[in-house]
Amino acid sequence: MSFNLYLVRHGQTIFNHYERMQGWSNAPLTDKGIADGYAAGDRLENIRFDAAYSSDLQRAIQTAEFVLSRNKQSGDLTEPEQLQQFREQFFGFFEGLPSAKSSQLIAEKNGLKDIDTYSDIMANLSQDEVMDAMHIADPTDDAEDTQTFWARLNKGIEMLRRNTRDGQNVLLVSHGTLIRNLVDHYASHELAAEKPLNGSITVWEVTDDDLKLKVYNDTTTKW
Repeated sequence: MSFNLYLVRHGQTIFNHYERMQGWSNAPLTDKGIADGYAAGDRLENIRFDAAYSSDLQRAIQTAEFVLSRNKQSGDLTEPEQLQQFREQFFGFFEGLPSAKSSQLIAEKNGLKDIDTYSDIMANLSQDEVMDAMHIADPTDDAEDTQTFWARLNKGIEMLRRNTRDGQNVLLVSHGTLIRNLVDHYASHELAAEKPLNGSITVWEVTDDDLKLKVYNDTTTKW
């Protein structure tokens, strides 16, 4: 059994615009973020989706609605099913902090050298190591570690497998760090170092026991 998973990153939010850490925080979409969602919908308008899902965070729900509003092939499928399992990584103490400040704190606590930005951390550590480094640096111990993050994400992936038939197309709107974790785990660390853009489309072939990356961080293709 295999099916196609069209994984869209939500549109730009205020926190994205001001380069702040955004995990479970519900910052609103900007005008650009709304346009990101409609643009993704235009590029996916000819795909017949058999199911549509989003994380249960507002920016993902709204983006999914924008995508579906432009779709011409999926009949009365206009609302995503909301799944907590596909939320962004929870950043704990770092939620809402400037990304640069968060990077400095994480680097100092973990003894990392020559780190100036969050992208530097992502480039030097695996995605799992980044999560654990953030958890170690969090004075509240609330930031998700690798085990906690993957336990919930794997539940979501298994739910998709149980509820999807061979050859179907599934829409999922989720989040940037979650997408990078999937790419790092199932495809390439070097590729995961490239930050997925708001409204970008990443396509997976999901089988019974694997995820195979077909397209990453695409903002131009019209399917």
